Amino acid sequence: MRLAEVLDRIKGCRAAVIGDVMLDEYLFGTAARISPEAPVMVIRRIRDSHAPGGAANVAHNIAALGGTAFLVGVIGDDEPGQRLSKAHAPAGVTHRYVVDKDRPTTCKTRVVADQAHQVLRIDTESEQPLTGKSLEEFLNAALKAVDDADVVVLSDYMKGALNHEVCAGVIERAKARGIPVVANPKPKSARQMKGASLISLNRREASDLMDGELGEPALAAKKLAAGLGVEHVLITLGGEGMVAGPETIEVDAHHVEVYDPAGAGDTAIATVALGFARCGYTKAVFELAAATAAAVVRHVGVTAPSAEDLARIREV
Repeated sequence: MRLAEVLDRIKGCRAAVIGDVMLDEYLFGTAARISPEAPVMVIRRIRDSHAPGGAANVAHNIAALGGTAFLVGVIGDDEPGQRLSKAHAPAGVTHRYVVDKDRPTTCKTRVVADQAHQVLRIDTESEQPLTGKSLEEFLNAALKAVDDADVVVLSDYMKGALNHEVCAGVIERAKARGIPVVANPKPKSARQMKGASLISLNRREASDLMDGELGEPALAAKKLAAGLGVEHVLITLGGEGMVAGPETIEVDAHHVEVYDPAGAGDTAIATVALGFARCGYTKAVFELAAATAAAVVRHVGVTAPSAEDLARIREV
């Protein structure tokens, strides 16, 4: 199957993206000198930019790929939350945010010198799990989103939105409807995804779940699928491509100049989710994920594939 055919098939696929949303903030400047106050670089600030991150970036990638994204997340009663809410309409992403006044909107502030060199990151966040009314509202919104979806994405950054109750409820509802659940958990939350159709892990995350020894990636994917109680495991290997199991599929990486790897995992999981829903567990789906992830790392900042990126991929 050609990549262009996969792109055609995923158009209009409805995805419910549920998880930890965040705002990615960038402060761009030039490296001016070393500070006389401390041995640190002085950055002369030129401009700022903001972009949806975490589960919000997954949703934007789904929209960029031609899917229809409905996003469920939690924000604080603050300016970053307002910025995040306003960012979705231009991309065609609809959302339902639970506003929790007791926690901040997760925000990652990156200081970037000379357009490409990240010199500092400041995180504003809470890792406390949702409780009480916020948890109830979030779970209800998540289950409602599942009812209108063709595929569900659980996007976990360990910021408190996804707990065992939410994951189990969403996976159970999706199974009852016969739609796949694709997840990108952290090692600490991977076992909460039991019953998922596919989970995605990077090399370090998979190694952590294998007691620090990944070994042969294809064998690791098979063992992890059985051990975690999920149908399939995708392990992304950076410059060495990716491997999925237990029915082994291996895909080579695209060798491109990497300007910023941030967000590439979001692009890959968005692509796999749409492809899995419309084309099943096939190599072309993972080949497309490798191509879209390679496209976004060419850009500085968290982003989604552009129309030009997708046009180039169609020619493969």
